[in-house]
Amino acid sequence: MKSKLQTLRDLLYETETKKTVFSEQPEPLTTEDKRAFAESLKSFSQLGESVYGNRNLEEITERISKMVETASRMVTEKEDVVDSVSASRHMKHVSAALNEFKKSAAEMMIHERRLAAAYEDIAEGLSKYYKID
Repeated sequence: MKSKLQTLRDLLYETETKKTVFSEQPEPLTTEDKRAFAESLKSFSQLGESVYGNRNLEEITERISKMVETASRMVTEKEDVVDSVSASRHMKHVSAALNEFKKSAAEMMIHERRLAAAYEDIAEGLSKYYKID
């Protein structure tokens, strides 16, 4: 068994470098990694189209709201009392689903704005060092 002093001497005169959590360096990029990165920069603006592509959610929500409103008015205009009560109950369910749809759409629009802001921050940061198409 080694003594504490011997272990300490071994550590001091150790020629082989050991990797620790703090001293570990990432492996250098290969040529293939660099090419893949250059290609990804060329398609960066196309990714932006996907980020900004869903801006019509507000319009879709408005159109669906008008459809539900018109359908509800048409159902209540019927003269048959039995069908009117049943249809009214169904339309109440549809209106509740519409309210949930509006709420979810509003949340999505907030997240889309955050997503767009983060995308712009990334683009700004990358453009300081690389040409982005």
